Amino acid sequence: MAVSLFVRGLALQAQRSRVGCIQSRSLASAVAEVAIPEAETASVSPAAQPNYKIMSGLILSRPPVITPEQTPFEKAYYFYQSELKKRLMWTFPSWFYFPEGTLAGRRFQGVQKVIDQTEREEFEKPDVLYNRDRRSKQDVVLPERDVERETEESARLYAKITPVSRTTEADAKNDVHSLERKLDRTLYLIVKKDRKSHAWKFPTTEVVGTETLTDTAKRLLSTAGGLNMNTWIIANTPVAYFHYPYKPTDNEKFQEAKVFFLRSRIFAGTFAPQPSSDIVDYAWVTKQELKDYFHKDYYNTLSNALSSH
Repeated sequence: MAVSLFVRGLALQAQRSRVGCIQSRSLASAVAEVAIPEAETASVSPAAQPNYKIMSGLILSRPPVITPEQTPFEKAYYFYQSELKKRLMWTFPSWFYFPEGTLAGRRFQGVQKVIDQTEREEFEKPDVLYNRDRRSKQDVVLPERDVERETEESARLYAKITPVSRTTEADAKNDVHSLERKLDRTLYLIVKKDRKSHAWKFPTTEVVGTETLTDTAKRLLSTAGGLNMNTWIIANTPVAYFHYPYKPTDNEKFQEAKVFFLRSRIFAGTFAPQPSSDIVDYAWVTKQELKDYFHKDYYNTLSNALSSH
């Protein structure tokens, strides 16, 4: 009797669970029927969706090759440090370059100025060591050159150090196609296309398929400037962004172009516009010179990503 009651209770519980599941499914179906029309009415038509062209731009630069020109304050500071070092430096080791008892040693001693210590008061006597007054810098006088007996090593001793000119031939000719100009400044590559407005810009091209911005930038370098360049894209993250709308006369299927610029460096080689590209001219210019080439809005948007040095 107890077993039969227990079995009836289990059957009743199972029947109630089955009814609850059916009611839950019915409720879920009803909600879905109501929600589907709302989702269909809330969807945006394809014509109203934004239509952009994603492009990759390249800020290719050549870093400074030499140090910048010194300011008047820097020149005065380094001159002071040089004179101070001469006064504190160790006495010129004449015994090493002109050994005592040799012909070269006698010639060297014969042209040196001898310091007189006889007719001076005690407090005026100089601090002399190896014929040098250590209270001031040492003036070393070298004997006249004996060209007939001169060796290559002794010739280097008399050779004057002449600094290389900071101005190159490209600077004199104002050759903007050369990387040998403005050696103390950062140069940027800009290209010109055959159009009336906004002709000069940084190199840019459209991202195709599943390309990343970096892949597109590498393709741009080879197709626009050739393979005779040793370059390095510093990072995959864009450093600048610029966008502009298309005009109806541009015959573009896109409404707007969004350009993401990557920073890159050139170490060797030259940029040579390829016949297959639409580039008609190029130039290597400084940040200050870009104002003469770029549109005002274009320059103001990207100037913060450029170096002033």
